[in-house]
Amino acid sequence: MDEQRQVMVTEAARLAAELPLSAVITLAHTLERLGDAASHEARRAQVFQAVPQPSQRAHVRTLLDEWLQRAADIPALEVALALRAAVAATRRAREQQHIELVWTGPLAVGVSMRRTDQALLQVINSARQELLIVSFAVYKIPVIAEAIVRAATRGVAIRICVEAPEPSGQKMAYDTIRALGTEVGAMTTIYIWPANQRFTDSSGRTGVLHTKCAVADRRLLFLSSANLTEYALNLNMELGALIYGGGEPETVAAQFERMIAEGILQKAQ
Repeated sequence: MDEQRQVMVTEAARLAAELPLSAVITLAHTLERLGDAASHEARRAQVFQAVPQPSQRAHVRTLLDEWLQRAADIPALEVALALRAAVAATRRAREQQHIELVWTGPLAVGVSMRRTDQALLQVINSARQELLIVSFAVYKIPVIAEAIVRAATRGVAIRICVEAPEPSGQKMAYDTIRALGTEVGAMTTIYIWPANQRFTDSSGRTGVLHTKCAVADRRLLFLSSANLTEYALNLNMELGALIYGGGEPETVAAQFERMIAEGILQKAQ
C-alpha cells in the first residue's frame, strides 16, 4: 500500500506542475464528489467532463491510468487529498518569486542587467515539458532556432505564436513562419491570429499580434519589448523582465492555451 501511495503522490505532484492549479482543484473536487461508489470508467467519464480541454485531459488520463494499473487499492478520497496537497506545495513554491531585468543596448556605469538574447536562451534551454514562444516579428535568429530544435529533440512540447503577413494585411515585410526555418516548423506547432478572429475598429482596421514573451513549464516567464530578430536581440534598445515562479508564468501560459482551445489562435497552414 505504501508503494501505491507513493505512485499517487508522484502523479499528483506531476499533475500540479503540468496543469493550471485550478484544473487540479477541479479534478480533486470531482473525485471527492464521486468517491468509491462509482466504477473507474464512470469516474473517468466524469473527470473528463470536468476537465474539457484536450491538452489537459491527456495529462489527467495518465494519472487515471497509473491509478488503475499501479495503485487501484487507493481510495478516491486519498487521491483527491494528494492532489490538494500537491496544489498547496506547488502554489507555495511559485510564490517564492524572483525577477530580473533584461536589456539590449548601452548600459550605464554600475548598472547590471541580463542580456535579452541570453535570458531568452535560458528560458528555452530550461524547458523540460512545455514551452510557449510569442513574437510579432521573426528574422535571422539561428542561435534561438537551434535552441528551439534542441528543446523539441529532448521531448518538450513547443507552441510558437507569430504574426503572419496575410491576416495582418501585409503589414509584415517578410514571412515570419518561413523565417523560423523548416526544422523549427517541423518540430513545433505554429499558431497565428486569423483575420476573422481579430478586433476591428470603425474604419475596418485590424489589430496585430504584438506580444513578445516566452514561458517554460509554467514556472519561468520572459517578457520583453524585443521581437525575435537579430536587431532586437543584439542592436536595438530593448527592455524586459525574467520572472521566476509566482503565478504570472502560469497565467500567461493559460491565457494562450485558452485562446488556442477557443480557436482565437489557430494552427498555421
